[in-house]
Amino acid sequence: MSDRMYPGMRAEERTGFAPYSAFDIPADLRELHGRYDVEATALRVRNFRYAEEWMMMMLGGWVATIPEIPVKTGLGKVIWQTAQAADELGKRLPELRCGRKALEASEAANSAFADLIQAIAEPESPDLTIEKLSGVFDVLIPHLVEIYELHNRETDPICDAPTIDILADMIRRKREHIQWGQDVLDALCETDALKQRRRERADHIASLLKASGGVTGVLETGQETLN
Repeated sequence: MSDRMYPGMRAEERTGFAPYSAFDIPADLRELHGRYDVEATALRVRNFRYAEEWMMMMLGGWVATIPEIPVKTGLGKVIWQTAQAADELGKRLPELRCGRKALEASEAANSAFADLIQAIAEPESPDLTIEKLSGVFDVLIPHLVEIYELHNRETDPICDAPTIDILADMIRRKREHIQWGQDVLDALCETDALKQRRRERADHIASLLKASGGVTGVLETGQETLN
C-alpha cells in the first residue's frame, strides 16, 4: 500500500491508499483500495444529503419572496433537480448498511455547518434577491461541486461505483445551476453598489463555510481548500 497520507481526516477514514483503476491488479487479490471505507462513505453521503435537502427547502421558501419573474422560473428547475439529488443520495444509503431509516437519514457534519445553512437562508425581504442568490450560487454550490469531485477521485472506483455515478450526474447539473446563478447575479448587479453587496455577501458566507470545515466538516491540513 502507498505511503501517501491524508492528515486531518477522521479516525474512521483510511489515511493511506494506492489509487487504481478497474483494470489494475493489486498484489494481494483480496484487497481493494480507496480513501473511504463503507462507514466513512455512508457518513459523507448523509452530509451531502443534508446540504441538498436544506438547499432545496431554502430555495423553495424564497420563490414567494423573489419579485423577479425570470428568477422564479429558473429556480423551479434548480429546486426540482436538487430534490432529485437528495432522493438519489437517500436511495444510496441502504446500500451502505445504514439501517431501516436510511431513506430519512441526513446529517450535518457539525453544528457550524448547520449554522452556515441557516445563515445562507436568512435573507427574507423581497429586496434581498442578491443576498439570497449569492450565498447559494457564488459559494455553496461551487463548494459542493468541489467536494463531490474530490470524493469521486479518491473513493474506491469499484466498491463505491454507485456513489460515483450519482455524484457525477449531480456535478453535471450543478455546473449548469452555477452558470445560471452567475448569469442572473450579473444581470441583477448593474451598479457598483450592487456589485459590492454581492461581494460582501459572498465573502461573509465563504468565511463561515471555511470556519465550518465545509460539508464534510474537515479542512485539509496545510491547504486553503475545503474537504
